[in-house]
Amino acid sequence: MKAALKPFFLLTALSLLIPACSSIPKSSGTGTGTGTGSGGPFTIGGTVTGLVGTGLILQDSGGDNLAVTGNVAFTFRTTVALNGVYNVSVFASPTAPAQTCTVSAGNGIATANVTSVVVTCTTGTVAVGVTVGGLSGTGLVLQDNGADNLTITGANTTAQFKTAVTIGQPYSVTVLTQPTGPAQTCSVTNGSGTATSGVAINVQVTCSLGTLSISGSVSGYAGGTGFALQDNGGDNLTIAMNGGFTFATLIPVNSAYKVTVFTQPAGPNQTCSVSQGTGTATSNITNVSVICPAVFHPIDVSVVGVLGTTGAMQLQDNGGDNLMTPKNGPYTFATPIAHGSAYDVSEFVAPGTQTEGCIIWGFSGVALSTPINPIPVVDCGHNDWTWMDGTNQVDQFGKTPQAPAPPTLPPPPSPGILKLSPFSGFIGTPVTITGVNFGAIQGTSTVTFNGTPAAPTNWSATSITAPVPNGATTGNVVVTVGAMNSNGVNFAIPTCPPPITDTPGGTEGSSSWTDNNGNLWLLTGIGFTSLTPPPSTLPGFFSELWEYTGTANYRAGCGNLWTLVAPANFNPPARWGAVTWTDPATGHLLLFGGQDPSLAFLNDMWEFDITTKTWTKLGSGSTNVPGIYGTQGTAAASNLPGGRWGASARLDASDDLWVFGGFGCDSTGPTCSNLLLNDLWKFSGRQWTWVSGTNTGNSAGSYGTQGAAATTNEPPGRQATVAWIDNSGNFWMFGGFTSGTNGFNDLWKFDTTATEWTWISGSKGATSTPGNYGTQGVAAASNVPGARWLSAAWSDTHGNLWLFGGQGFDATGNGSLGDLWEYALSATTDPGNPAKIALGQWTWIKGPDAVSQPGIYGRQADPAVWPHVTSNPGTRWGPAYWTTTPAQTGEQQFWMFGGEGFDATGSAGTGFRLLDDLWRYLPYP
Repeated sequence: MKAALKPFFLLTALSLLIPACSSIPKSSGTGTGTGTGSGGPFTIGGTVTGLVGTGLILQDSGGDNLAVTGNVAFTFRTTVALNGVYNVSVFASPTAPAQTCTVSAGNGIATANVTSVVVTCTTGTVAVGVTVGGLSGTGLVLQDNGADNLTITGANTTAQFKTAVTIGQPYSVTVLTQPTGPAQTCSVTNGSGTATSGVAINVQVTCSLGTLSISGSVSGYAGGTGFALQDNGGDNLTIAMNGGFTFATLIPVNSAYKVTVFTQPAGPNQTCSVSQGTGTATSNITNVSVICPAVFHPIDVSVVGVLGTTGAMQLQDNGGDNLMTPKNGPYTFATPIAHGSAYDVSEFVAPGTQTEGCIIWGFSGVALSTPINPIPVVDCGHNDWTWMDGTNQVDQFGKTPQAPAPPTLPPPPSPGILKLSPFSGFIGTPVTITGVNFGAIQGTSTVTFNGTPAAPTNWSATSITAPVPNGATTGNVVVTVGAMNSNGVNFAIPTCPPPITDTPGGTEGSSSWTDNNGNLWLLTGIGFTSLTPPPSTLPGFFSELWEYTGTANYRAGCGNLWTLVAPANFNPPARWGAVTWTDPATGHLLLFGGQDPSLAFLNDMWEFDITTKTWTKLGSGSTNVPGIYGTQGTAAASNLPGGRWGASARLDASDDLWVFGGFGCDSTGPTCSNLLLNDLWKFSGRQWTWVSGTNTGNSAGSYGTQGAAATTNEPPGRQATVAWIDNSGNFWMFGGFTSGTNGFNDLWKFDTTATEWTWISGSKGATSTPGNYGTQGVAAASNVPGARWLSAAWSDTHGNLWLFGGQGFDATGNGSLGDLWEYALSATTDPGNPAKIALGQWTWIKGPDAVSQPGIYGRQADPAVWPHVTSNPGTRWGPAYWTTTPAQTGEQQFWMFGGEGFDATGSAGTGFRLLDDLWRYLPYP
């Protein structure tokens, strides 16, 4: 059945194809001739000339073969459709005789019958010969017509390509591969043309003598700068790394080469040498060797702040190479480190001369220079300032935990808690619980911190003191009396780290005490509050009482923190510029005088019991009242210094207080005279004695002969001085000012036994004398601090006098100061102390010798602190300051808080420049 359908199918297909073809648009082709019709198909043909041999076969489009037997016209059997492609070529060349036939006009697109193809046959070939001159290298390859390769050997050679060129056909000779060993450049003359019967083809190839490269390798180069090689005294080559190099300039074959080091590398320095660097080049030179010897860097360290000169301290580098460092100074490990290698310095054995540990700054790195940079510093703490707490920015508000909401007390007779002080703290922190109905004695009554029983140390009907017990957690404090519980008040036990950031705000002129446990107490003067929200955005008299604990912890920790203390009753009236001291027998803190916010001068006295957190006023002092001097040299219960600000005071070994001068009220009345004072008072046995000076203000004083005591000597009236008590009980006083910037730099001693003043050093009168610093760390008779006031001061365990900062004069100008001085009354000091002190002379120990300098704070507590030999407080005046004893902190330490001056950047803040930073200085004992 399928066969029966076939004729129908073919007829149908043809009927469909014909109209489809007739719809193709007309177009013109490239073929020429006459056709059977404009729509094709078309024949392909042409003519043959020169044919004498037999066997010629033509081909169209790779498949339609046509044998040709004579010089006749030809037509291929297969036609080509309109726009079809044709491509006529010689499929087989004729023989007997052999001929070469070529086709022209043999390809295109058929748009009509093609008759224009021309086949030309020729008889014979011509050999392509070459003559090569000047060849000395090897590997020269010539090529004819892009395919026929000819390898040439020998210096002057005549050769012939293996394929002859048919007469009438082109030839084209080129250099395919240039010779090497030595490298040469060969060029072709008469290299192209058409083969002609009876004409020989002779191509000329000429090879130049050639040029050679000079190369080699560098090893051991450590990466220094300026490293360069040179060839033959002129071809310079900069070297940047180890490995191969090649000079830019080629040299002629058989020429000399000489490679040298033009400049040796520096940083690190190396002396590199060349081997196999000279000779005659007959081929490319590749074996020049430049070797740079390995660079080794010594590992230096600097030891500072260690006590003694025969300590046991040993350091290690990279876990070995032990180095004894018995005293301060520079040291070098025995084993140097190869350039680019790591070093790691550690403390292997402690010094054994001190309890403080050492910190190694810059302990590890990669050795890239001599000396290594930075040189590791082993800092053992002495003569270091340490930033302990607070911020490094001026004009900051204080920070303290948010006070709990006012409590709701249960109805009587149940006990009720009114407040806690403090309301946060660590285990062991004494907490004062103020309230009602606690009972006169504890009996079976209890206190719990979030359910954990505490062990009270003090109990009354309205006040309980209880340390935070072990195991306590944040939660309510509850007092239980009998079966009755008080209301609960939340007490927070902070977690550390991070460090507790509670701190007083930036403050100046504050009152300060060191209690018998070595804790630091601060009653703020003029400054920024810590209350949230603050009652004012400006500094003022907020009279906040703070306690700083943890002074015995050299590296600090979670126990080093400020705590805002809420007194059980009230704080004294706000003030600044007061006199303070601690009663060694009771541990109570005492406060006298100052100036209040109304600018009145005070002569009231207050006592604070740190156990009960209560203030008590002593005596009848008030505001702007004249002094009651009594009889000079005679104590009396009625005696009382007049109200004053900026007096200086010290407690002697007999627990007697000595107070000098200030600004305020002399003996005249009926109101305050507002004058400069030069009176010296002693407070002993709860009575005042007018000891020296005048009882009227603005005294010009009497200097007498410098260095000679006399009963008629007395300093001029002044304010804002500093004072000391030496180990013999003598009272010393320095500096201060009269008014404006008229400052003193005179040093006075008062013999408390002979009751005589001696002018020791400095200028006579308020002459605003500049400082003479000399060489840092070296005493000299000509050294003297510049005039200044509102400084900080303390005397050390040897009785030597120390002075820091204040407002005043450096060597050339005036402003706030940050210099640290020592006046030696004893030449005894630790043998490791690098300072060269001398009896009766000032030594500039540390700090800038210029006014108005920012602080160098170093690394902030975290909660550990980071002493560093380069740290230094910013210049300042009016700071609060303390000392702790060796019994309290292992060695005597000086502490300082706030004041007005410069922070880490010298910022003016909001314009007040009040600081809230706490610093510690550890002197050599």
